[in-house]
Amino acid sequence: MTNLEVFTPGPADIPSSVDLRLDFARDAQGKLALLGDDVVVRVNDEQKRVTLPRVQALFRGDAKAPSLEGEPSARLMPFFYLLEATVLRFCDEDGRDETDQEMERIYSELRRRPDGKDSALRSHLRAAARLYMMEHEVSLAEYEGVMRRLVKSARTFSMPPLSRNYVETLRSTIET
Repeated sequence: MTNLEVFTPGPADIPSSVDLRLDFARDAQGKLALLGDDVVVRVNDEQKRVTLPRVQALFRGDAKAPSLEGEPSARLMPFFYLLEATVLRFCDEDGRDETDQEMERIYSELRRRPDGKDSALRSHLRAAARLYMMEHEVSLAEYEGVMRRLVKSARTFSMPPLSRNYVETLRSTIET
């Protein structure tokens, strides 16, 4: 991450209409690596370096959790979009779609232990959530509600013993 401008997102820097995405990190063997607190993001076509605070430090406000019925609220839809687009881009970079069962586990872990680290995909989703929360007010209850909703979505498409229906469904509904 040398030679990159340090970037602290703020309302004037990242309007909701820009293309904002994380760059993926790879380890020495070329596999997708865990992301830490220092990440590279793309704002439109420009690379910027960002230091992300812990998820727990980013909870703001006291808004109630969104309903798990029907569509997510319009205010939280960009949060869902960023997380689900990150899943798709990660799977594309990894060359395989993650299983529904693993997606359910990752979203559940993000809800219960938002600052935990156990897999490359989880670390990328955690970074995407932190990037979003630096810019938008998200309460603890809203964050937990979003993750519960994503767990429910992954579970809805799950078929034993293993299936990849959730990511396949995302591919048919989200353009990355």
